[in-house]
Amino acid sequence: MFRFLSFAGLFCCFTNTVYAVAPMPMSVRIGIENTYKNGLWTPITIESASPIETLAIRCSDSDGTPITYRYEIDGSEEPATVSPDDAKKTTVLAKMGRKDEPIQISVNGGNYESFPVPPPVNAERPIYLIFGNDDIGLQGAVAELMLREDRRPLLVKVNSFADLPTEWFGYEAVEMVALTTTEPELFDGLTANSPQIQALNDWLKLGGKMLLCAGKNSEQFLDNEDGLLRLFLPGTFTEMTEMRSGTAFELFVNSKRQIFMNGTDEAPFMKMPRFTEPRGIVFMKDGDLPLVLRCAHGLGTIIYFGGDLSGRPLNNWRDRTALVRNIMQWSSGMRSAGGAANVRSGAMLQLGYNDIAGQIRSALDQFEGVRVVPFSVILLILTAYWLVIGLFDWFFVHKVLKKPILTWITFPLWIVLFSFLTYVLAAPGRPDDTAINYLLVYDYNEESRVGRTFVWRTMYAPVDRHFSSGSKLHSSNNGYYSWNGLPGSGLGGMAPKTVSPSVWQIDSEQVSYNEIANVPVQTRSTKSFFSRSAFFFGEPESEYRVIFSKLSDEEGVPVGTIKVPDETLPLKNCILVYGRWALELGEIEPGQTIRITKTTPRREMRDLLIPPKALEDAALRGIATYNPQSTDLEYIVRVMTLHRALGGYESTGLHHAYMPSLDMSDLLSADRALLLGTVVDDYKSSVSIGATTVFRASLPITLTELSPRLGRERYEPSGGVLDEKARPGYVDPDSGR
Repeated sequence: MFRFLSFAGLFCCFTNTVYAVAPMPMSVRIGIENTYKNGLWTPITIESASPIETLAIRCSDSDGTPITYRYEIDGSEEPATVSPDDAKKTTVLAKMGRKDEPIQISVNGGNYESFPVPPPVNAERPIYLIFGNDDIGLQGAVAELMLREDRRPLLVKVNSFADLPTEWFGYEAVEMVALTTTEPELFDGLTANSPQIQALNDWLKLGGKMLLCAGKNSEQFLDNEDGLLRLFLPGTFTEMTEMRSGTAFELFVNSKRQIFMNGTDEAPFMKMPRFTEPRGIVFMKDGDLPLVLRCAHGLGTIIYFGGDLSGRPLNNWRDRTALVRNIMQWSSGMRSAGGAANVRSGAMLQLGYNDIAGQIRSALDQFEGVRVVPFSVILLILTAYWLVIGLFDWFFVHKVLKKPILTWITFPLWIVLFSFLTYVLAAPGRPDDTAINYLLVYDYNEESRVGRTFVWRTMYAPVDRHFSSGSKLHSSNNGYYSWNGLPGSGLGGMAPKTVSPSVWQIDSEQVSYNEIANVPVQTRSTKSFFSRSAFFFGEPESEYRVIFSKLSDEEGVPVGTIKVPDETLPLKNCILVYGRWALELGEIEPGQTIRITKTTPRREMRDLLIPPKALEDAALRGIATYNPQSTDLEYIVRVMTLHRALGGYESTGLHHAYMPSLDMSDLLSADRALLLGTVVDDYKSSVSIGATTVFRASLPITLTELSPRLGRERYEPSGGVLDEKARPGYVDPDSGR
């Protein structure tokens, strides 16, 4: 018995865990329907045998360092009549940094209990959530995309709203949400004011994307002032109506297969809401009834379809997949490998990343004054060291000195000499001061007064240290500040192919969503952090403005004025992107009004792929492509902003699925233009800071009679079929245009 107790005590010492009492029984669900990505905020639902007051979740960050997330569950956001069972269940958010590592959970200060974690979704794979019936034709449309299986969108059906996050960044790993009304029981008890719906709406306003299919059951979600669909309907609801002919759909996909509607259960008429003052661009309509449109919703995008894709008569129509593909503006030739991108297929091997988020991380790891010794120099020193101790030393003591015993003196001397040489070569590149590289991307939507920030901070530490940090940009917990991970299996990535045990014995702590404490950084190494914030400036009638614009589309070119208030910072290298063009606006000073005409200098938007230095050289401009090794943050952010519109992976050789909300391409397929500008500041601080700030604004644009988007881009029974390549936002799979 004594030996057994001694062994148990030794085991507890090694695991740093004290098992004094049995852990509290609980069940854990990780992710939305077990779907999540490493390095992004993930909903974790815990059900305990007793009411939950405090909660601690222990896992690892992207560097393998233990981190503990602590929560005080006060129930302040719960309704007044909380049942005992509700108090035993809670959903919180946490970030997991390493693949296949379990998490440990402690409830009410009790012992930690380990739970297995389901495998994460590949960082390069988009996640689509489906609320309602999932038989809407997306499966067939996704299957037709010429993508590798692990690159195709992952379709996830949500079975309950109860466990969905109540914070907008709980959807951080999600690229699109499809909301259908064919299973109305899923939304029982939910209104526009429910925390889950508010979080979903905030996520959408802050760059999300939604496919809204409003069919026969829509009325119950639109009739009341707090109906949840009122938040997303792109217009003012008036009444329910029905469509008795499928001609518009047949023309939309150029189909010769008829949609039968006779009002019977087998072939019913299609019911949908009628609304006035539709927002965005209408791509298909029946008379004055919008059927397919795209519109901006803050900084996000809503794709509206009037009808039930999962119900009759469309679910029996053999061209339903083609209909969904056109609604999504997908080409059946979309692919993720081949063509020009084949030359970059080894990006992960060569660069250590294959997502453009990794290029941002890599660029911020380059510090002024911190010089990395090239591997070729290291290899040369190692070769010289081997030759000296293996050949020259033997020849010197045996043939020249003829005293082999002296090798006991010469061998240590060679070691000291080469160690000193290595130190001398590396010393100039090892400053003794802490340094921080800083990238801020600030986005603003003029029409809805919505703003957001993305902030990357990478710190270089000359010595071992623990530090605490947080973000002052956040208010009312409307954002987060935490560690930043590198997606992928490259060196330092969150899906390493080898096990790298942590050397740290003390956990860092996520004290709140806005603050992280006790973070360890090793000597002469870096640590990366990332934060996001949301700003809702009020109703459209608010007088507050970050920018003023009055733009209209004339023959596919934006014309009008742009003005920035006196209180703003000057913008440099400004461009206005719309349609196929990138208009060069140069500098915009505070209080200045910029007039934009058809003679304003402009380039093809595709030219933004070319590095700035190559763009200035006419000889290089014709052959240059995107540089995935560039450390020019302004250049990287511009391509990240328009990644999908510029051709995506085919044009860049890098994915953009890890942080999809940074891509604003979808706004170009609605009635929006994008203004991009840069301000570079040297902030004064106790540490050296290299800061880059990029400003991006979504500006409304009025479609005039001279706009090619009017008349040509609407499907009506009496009109023609729009050429697929004329559709805004269309990406040619071969040229990327």
